[in-house]
Amino acid sequence: MSIFFGAAGIVWLDFLPSGLFSYYNWGSILCVMNLTSLPFLSFLVIFLLKAVGLKGRINFTVLTYIYTVAMTCSWYVSTWCPFEWSDIIASRHMASDWSARYVPWFMAPPEDITRQILTGHVPIPWAEWIPSIVYHWLLFVLLGSFYISVATLFRRHWIDVEKVPFPHAILAYELLKRIPDGGKPLKERLGFPFMLGIVLGLAFQIPVFMASMFPWFPDVYGWRTQCLSGQWYVTPDNPLTAIAGLSTFQKHPVMIAIGYIAPLTISFNAWFWHLIYIILMQAAYVMGFYTGIEGIGGCGRAWCMPSGQTQPPFKFMALSYGGGLLGLAVIQLYLSRRYIVDTFKAALGRHGIENEDKEALNYRGIYVMLAITFILLVALFMTIGIGIAPALLLVISYFLFWMANTRIYGLAGIQARGAEHGNTLMRLIVWPTAPDPPTREYVLAAYYSRRGMDSPDAISGGTIFSAFNVYKMASLTGASNKAVLKIMLTSTVITQLVVYVTHLSLLYSFGGSALGPNASSEVTTNQFYNYSNPANWIRFPGTEPLLPYVLAGFLIVCSLDYLHARFLWFPFEPIGFIIGTSYISVLWGYWGPFLIAWILKTLTLRMGGSRLYEEYGMPLAGGFVAGYMIAVLIGGGLGIIRFFIPF
Repeated sequence: MSIFFGAAGIVWLDFLPSGLFSYYNWGSILCVMNLTSLPFLSFLVIFLLKAVGLKGRINFTVLTYIYTVAMTCSWYVSTWCPFEWSDIIASRHMASDWSARYVPWFMAPPEDITRQILTGHVPIPWAEWIPSIVYHWLLFVLLGSFYISVATLFRRHWIDVEKVPFPHAILAYELLKRIPDGGKPLKERLGFPFMLGIVLGLAFQIPVFMASMFPWFPDVYGWRTQCLSGQWYVTPDNPLTAIAGLSTFQKHPVMIAIGYIAPLTISFNAWFWHLIYIILMQAAYVMGFYTGIEGIGGCGRAWCMPSGQTQPPFKFMALSYGGGLLGLAVIQLYLSRRYIVDTFKAALGRHGIENEDKEALNYRGIYVMLAITFILLVALFMTIGIGIAPALLLVISYFLFWMANTRIYGLAGIQARGAEHGNTLMRLIVWPTAPDPPTREYVLAAYYSRRGMDSPDAISGGTIFSAFNVYKMASLTGASNKAVLKIMLTSTVITQLVVYVTHLSLLYSFGGSALGPNASSEVTTNQFYNYSNPANWIRFPGTEPLLPYVLAGFLIVCSLDYLHARFLWFPFEPIGFIIGTSYISVLWGYWGPFLIAWILKTLTLRMGGSRLYEEYGMPLAGGFVAGYMIAVLIGGGLGIIRFFIPF
C-alpha cells in the first residue's frame, strides 16, 4: 500500500489542473487545517467495494491498519510536494550562483542536469540523481522516525490519560465505524445524521468543483475570487479596509466541522483573541503606527510591510509563534515531568509501569530510538556543513515547535503554519543577524530552520501528526499499538523514496512545465534562496529587538495556561491566543470557522446536551467531511482525465 499510495498519489497530484490541486490531492486539502484526504478516500473505496460484493473480513483492526498506512503516506503526496527536494533541486537553475556556493554536490545534481526536468523528454541520468535522492530520502526517514518516537513516548499520557481529542481522527472514525456491516442494511449503518452530512458536503463541493472546471458555471460560493487556501480577503477598494486589523475570513465549511469537534473553550478563545487583535491594531493605527496598511489587501497585511505580525509596536509573530509556541512546548514538558521521569526510570529498569506491555514499544526501546534518531539527525546536518551547535539547536527547535504544533493540532484540529518563526532560537542564540558574507553553515541552517517548521508536508513534520492520529484511532478501535508502530515506520521508509522516483520519472517523461501547477511551480521555485536570504533573516519572526517580544509571548502563554488550569472560572487559554493573533487568523482567517463552530456547538449542547452532540452533531460533521471527500475522489479523477482528454 505504501508503494501504491506513494506512486499513485504523486501521479494524481502532478496531473491535477489549476484550481483543483490544492483541494483535490491525496494529502492536505487546505492550508493550516491540514486535513489529509487519503485516509478518507481509502475508507470510501473500501466501502464501495464492499457494496458491490467484496469478499473477506473487514473489521476495525484491518481498517485501523489501512488508516495507518494512508495517514502516514498522505503527507508525502500533498500540495507542493516534494517541498524540500524541489527547493534545493530547483535552486541549481533558479539561483545558480547561490546554489553553487552553498549547496553540496550530493544534495542536488549540477545545473545542466536539473534543467532537464523543465522540459523533459530525455533519458534519466540516474547516476547523477541517485546521491541527491539518497540524501533527501535519508533526511525524511530520520526525521519521520524521530517524530514517531516522540509520539510513541507521549502516547499514553496524551491519548489514554489526557484524552486529547485529535478531531481529524474522530471524524475519520465516524466513517470507519460504518464500514463493517454486521448484517445491518446500509441505511441503518449510516444513520440519518451521517447521510444528511454527506448530502450537505456534496451540495457544497459540487458547485465549487464546477466553477473551478468550467468558466461558464456560476460561481455560487464566490470561490474564484478568493485565495487558494479557502479564505475571502479584504481588498484595498473594500470599505472594510479602514479596519487595520481585519484581513481575511476563512470560508471553507470543512473547517467548521473540525472546529465543531474541538473543545468549546478553544473555539471561543480563537475568535475572542482575534477580536482583541483587531482592537489593538486599530488603536495602534490611530496612534500613527502601520501607516499605509489601509491600502494593502488581506494577505499583504500579514506578509507585507507594514504588518502587525513582524513590526512594532506588537510584532505578533514573535509573540504568538516565536515565544508563544516555545512557551506551549515548555508547558507541556513541565506538566509531563513526572510522566517523563517515570518512563525514564522504567527504561533504566528501576521500576515497572502498569500495562507497559500494551505500549507500542517498551520504554527502553522508545528512548533508544529517540536518542539514535536525534544523534543521526545532528550528524546528517553536520555532513552538509552545519556546525555541531547550530545542528543541535536545529533538531531541538524541530522538537519544541512540533510538540507545540501537535498540541494545537490535537485540540483545535489546525496547525501554526508559517516559515517565519522556525529561526527564533537561531536568531536569539547563534545569528542575531546574518554573517557577511553568508557562510554555508548559515545558509543551510537558515533554510532548514525556516522550511522545517513551515507546513507538516514540507520536511516530514506531518509524521508526528499522523503518529498521534494513528494512536488515537487505535485507542478507539482497540487495534494493537505495536502493529501500527511497525506499519508507520515501514511506510516512512518506503513512501518518500517511491515519491522521488515517480516524480522524477514524470518530470522526464512530460517535462515539469507541461504538467499541472504543482510540478510546474516546483521546478521553478526560488524558495531555497528566499528562506536563506540574509535580508529576510532579520525580518522574521520580527525585527530587532526580538528577545523582549519572544519573552513576552512565552510569559503570556504560560500565564494563560496556569490561570486557566488554576481557576475554573477563568475563560481564557493559550491555544486560542496563538490562533487569534497569528497567521492562523490574520493570514488564513480561521477565526471565522471557530466563531461559527462555537455558536453551533453551544446551541447543540444547550438544546440537547451531550446526547444530541454525540448522536447527531458528530455524525453530521463526519458525514459532511465524507461528502466532501466523495467530491475529491470524483472531481480529482475528472480533473486528471481532463489533462489527457480536454473537455
